[in-house]
Amino acid sequence: MYISELTLTNFRGFKNPTKILFTEGTNVIIGHNNSGKTTVIKGLELLFDSEKNKRLCIHDFNKNLSIDEIKTNPPKITITAKLVESENEEDYSDDLVTVSTWLTKIEKPYEALITYEFFLPEKERDDYTNNPKFSQSTYLCHF
Repeated sequence: MYISELTLTNFRGFKNPTKILFTEGTNVIIGHNNSGKTTVIKGLELLFDSEKNKRLCIHDFNKNLSIDEIKTNPPKITITAKLVESENEEDYSDDLVTVSTWLTKIEKPYEALITYEFFLPEKERDDYTNNPKFSQSTYLCHF
């Protein structure tokens, strides 16, 4: 199994849904400074590293949101990876068992989707839109 796509939305430098395609085997990420290489790795960590802290802070939100966008809807980060069966993968492999609850396609090659979302719970949306102090303090980082 391999990661065939990674989609980042509103995460760091990626405001609009940005799809990064991978191929089976080794992939190399090359780019200029501040082009998003570390963001791609951080997105993969959030999805797959169970040891890593999943907590985000204000610096992880895209900075290009307009004030009007922020006033009407609290920011939301979405990171999604599509996993695809490898060409030489055995039938009923451990990989398939691992992603069995994420499957979106069961025919060969199978496909699975895993999504990480960071958002304000519905029960707090009214406070966010009606109380300016709430929206200013909710996403601050504490180190």
